[in-house]
Order: sequence, then C-alpha cells, then structure tokens
Amino acid sequence: MAVLLGLSASPAAAVSQFMKLFQEPGDYEARFPDIVKLDDGRLMAVWYRATGHTGPEGTVQLSFGTQSGSAWTWATPYPALAHPSTMLHKDMRDPKLGKMRDGAVVLTFFVPSDGVYYSVWKPGWTTFTDPVKLVVPGIPGGALAEHGGVLALDDQGASVDQVLIPVYNNTGAWFVRATWRPVSDPRLLLADAFQLAANAPAADGFTDTFTEPSFVQVAGTVIAAVRHEQNKGSTSNGQPVKIMKWNPYTFTGTGSYYDVQWLPVFASSHHLLKVSGPNNQDRVLFTFGDKGVALRPTYGILIQNPLALWPETGLKKVAIYNSGSSDQANPSSVEVSAGVYFTLAYNAKPKSATEGNGMSPNGGSLWVMRSTQDEY
Repeated sequence: MAVLLGLSASPAAAVSQFMKLFQEPGDYEARFPDIVKLDDGRLMAVWYRATGHTGPEGTVQLSFGTQSGSAWTWATPYPALAHPSTMLHKDMRDPKLGKMRDGAVVLTFFVPSDGVYYSVWKPGWTTFTDPVKLVVPGIPGGALAEHGGVLALDDQGASVDQVLIPVYNNTGAWFVRATWRPVSDPRLLLADAFQLAANAPAADGFTDTFTEPSFVQVAGTVIAAVRHEQNKGSTSNGQPVKIMKWNPYTFTGTGSYYDVQWLPVFASSHHLLKVSGPNNQDRVLFTFGDKGVALRPTYGILIQNPLALWPETGLKKVAIYNSGSSDQANPSSVEVSAGVYFTLAYNAKPKSATEGNGMSPNGGSLWVMRSTQDEY
C-alpha cells in the first residue's frame, strides 16, 4: 500500500506535496493514468501497464485510494478487467474513466489499428465488465482512438442519461453522442457522431492534425480541448491547443460550436476538470504536457471563468511534475476537497539503483502530485 502524508515538494515541481502511488516491478512501467472521485469518497485510479511506451500486450491496472484523516492509502493494484483473458494479445492503451450520474464508471481504452473499447464498473464491484468495442458507422477513416473520458451530461428536461464520447482517428477529432443504459445492453446506445476538427493541409505547407479531444461540462456548456500539431509523424511540432464550446441540449451540428479559439499553450495529452470556486462559480483546472518546454513536463492552469473566452495573455502556468524524461505528462486530476487537487503523473525512466544517465530508482512508477487553488 502507498500512503500520502505531508511530504516535501519535489524539486522539479512547484506544487506542495507528492507521493509514489505504485512502482511496477521488473521490466514493467506505469503510464497514461486517469483518476476519478467515486460517490463513496474513494478515488479510483487506472493506468497502462507495459514494458514500453507501446507494447504487444499492455494491460490496465486498477487501484482504489481511501482517506483516513489527512492521509490517503492506495490499495495494491490489480487487473482492471474481471476477465483479462478477453483482451489477450491486445494492447490496451490510454485507459480513461468517466463517472456516470448514477455512480457507475465507464472505462475506455483503445487498441492500435483495432479501435476503442469500453467497460463498466458499478458501486460494490471490484472490477470492470468484459469490454465492448465501440463501432461508430458515421466516422470515416481508420481505427478510432481516445484520450478523454466519457462525459455524462447533466440531466435537463427530456435530455436524460446522455453522454458524449471523445474520439479521434486519421481524419481528425470527433465526438459520439450516446445514451447511458444502466441495466440494458449495450450500456452505451450510440446515436450519432460529429467532427470537432478535421486534419487537412495548412496554408504554411504543413498538415494540421487534431487528436486527443477531452471534455468538461460547466453549467449548460460543454468545453473541449483538442490537441493540435503540424507535420505530425516528422517533427511533431506542438501548436496552440484548440478550445471549443457548445450547448449539448440544443446542438444541431458542427455549426453549433461557439467561442472557438486557439489558446497559446502547446498542450498535449491534456485533462479538463471542473473544480469549485468562490461564490459557487465553477472553475476549470487544465493540466497538460507542454510541448513548448523541453521534455514536455506537466503544467496546470486554473481557468477562473471557463464560460467566457479563455484569456490568451497573462496565463499562470504552474509546474506540477517533471520526471526528467521526454516520455511523460498525460496527466489526470481530481479535486479531493474544496480547492485541493491531486494530479497523476509517471516516471518512465529505466530502473537503476541510482539517479543519472537517464535512469532512476523511481523508474516505472506512478506519482500523485498535490496542489491547491492558492498555487494557481
């Protein structure tokens, strides 16, 4: 078990506390984590367990965090699926969590050249159901992938149990509308799909590539952040992240997006979290790997008024974690109490008894970084 106490700050970050959640044994490493807070107050964390950044048989690990006083204890992790053999010889990448309004959790991940799968956990269970492949006829191009959790929309009028599923492929970034069905199969009844941003040649001679959309809902508005790059597959140059908003209850198509803007942050593998603010005004904690900084460390920005245009100047970027390796970031955050946030990050350096030469005794480990709203 791992326990979070009042530890001193990592010298590579500006936040106040950190802990090692788990270190994978042997040649295995922990990557691409996600975390949510359950209705019973526990934290649920998942991550990708493999021997490299890509692996022929990467799996998803699951652990629960429990608070006792000021300390958090993490249970020894185990395979997230009730029947891991259902995904034998498949690489289960980018596991993401979406909590439904009834307290259930939907786990999504993708298998390269195969597509996106989803699985379900319910309160009282210890594992997730056998995965179901997400088949979306309305999206052309190659196999789907994902990097954002399923978003359960607030119920409004006749709109009940509606969810949005962010995905992408070689044509660009998309989302799928579906209905959550707690006791019926399929649990996600798909409706239709819409494109957020299309991959296409740009005026400067490069190709605009859009991937990894992630969503959050604030009041009656869905906010999306879409990763943007040019010349992907060659130099993989980061570009300003695309921020988009729309009303999911009146949405009629791609023309319904509004407040579309380019935020001057080279964000990749990012995460959006609605957090509490003063006077009951919700804020958004935006955590991301910054491709504008060497080695792409993890930073966070607290958006004070997320429903307005996000400020393009004067943004305060808070350093959260830097493992010292270019294989890092992919953060996920949760608000554990009012104004207190945990952000997951990982150290993918090869294991060594000492630090140096690109190696570390903390190689293959998953970390929890603690920050507060005052630090933003």
